[in-house]
Amino acid sequence: MGKVFILAVERSGENLGLEIMENATAAGLDLHWSGVVGSRLQAAGVENIADGEPLAIIGLVEVLRHYGALRRLYHQVVSYLKNERPTCVILIDHPAFNMRIAKAAKALGIRVLYVVGPQIWAWRGQRIHQIKQIVDQMLVLFPFEVPIYAEAGVPVQVLAHPLLAQTTAAPDRLTARAALGFAADDQVLALLPGSRRGELEKLSRRYAQTASLLREQMPRLKIVVALARDELASAWKHQWEQGAGPCDALVVIAQTRTVLSAANVVLVASGTATLETALMERPAVVVYALNALTYAFARRLVKTPFVAMPNILLKESVYPEFLQDAFKPGQVASALLPLFTDAGHKQVQRLKQIRDLLQGDSAEALQQVLRKMLL
Repeated sequence: MGKVFILAVERSGENLGLEIMENATAAGLDLHWSGVVGSRLQAAGVENIADGEPLAIIGLVEVLRHYGALRRLYHQVVSYLKNERPTCVILIDHPAFNMRIAKAAKALGIRVLYVVGPQIWAWRGQRIHQIKQIVDQMLVLFPFEVPIYAEAGVPVQVLAHPLLAQTTAAPDRLTARAALGFAADDQVLALLPGSRRGELEKLSRRYAQTASLLREQMPRLKIVVALARDELASAWKHQWEQGAGPCDALVVIAQTRTVLSAANVVLVASGTATLETALMERPAVVVYALNALTYAFARRLVKTPFVAMPNILLKESVYPEFLQDAFKPGQVASALLPLFTDAGHKQVQRLKQIRDLLQGDSAEALQQVLRKMLL
């Protein structure tokens, strides 16, 4: 039985991990899975060897504050790799941390399969040279990434984005509304504040204020909040109350696609959820905020004009973006209001081509890569 180590902590990373495990099974591979993973991959049979919570930290300043926890996690992982010597490590996202793990694994003679690598297409493109030295195979999600790796001589395949199948399988609007207790003719605003505690704590008070302002203009508006996991509920509740959010807002856990199906309009934090929202063809506004120093540093390096992936893929500002100090509740509420009418329909028409851009290579091609890397 082959041994594989996987590192995937956040919801989107776990989705990719589950996809890879399913394809490994379809390829006929008999494997023992271990790693640093979240609850869903643990439920799928992955032996978790360490707490991955430090990887939920975002931003330069925040990482510096939690450097000790990240350093301890790094040494835990490297020690495990030295002792267990898996055939391959599968690293998903978390580039600052995972690039160090990739280097250590390569030095131990362990193959490195990197999924959703550093966003070298957006910033710090020179990292391609290090990737070539320490990564055996890249799996990417977006076709525009392929030439970057191919020209550097890094083997690369495009995954069919897991959100394609997941959003296709989502319940229809009436079913979703019945499940959440909404009527067919209700106007529903969905709030997606992100899956990391740090971003939720920075955004949720302004989410509350935005929702309150929108409720003043739409007194019958229904509000539903999609939280990624139970551990975020207490932080959300505290910040929501501090921001005087409507007390009748419904909070649901781990039901993002049901919430999106039920929604007329979405207020979504920048991240994978923006793409999920676009694939569900829901009108939306995108918001985000980082530590001021982290944001100033990032803006100097980032080469893309947008942060939301639907806008990057379509090369236009389909979803309005309100970042950092521009996330003012009054302005965001004003941007959301017209999306309940014709402006929302126009947004949706511009989103329809995204699904075609994310089909990826065939399942057979992925399974061939997994046979090569994991055996």
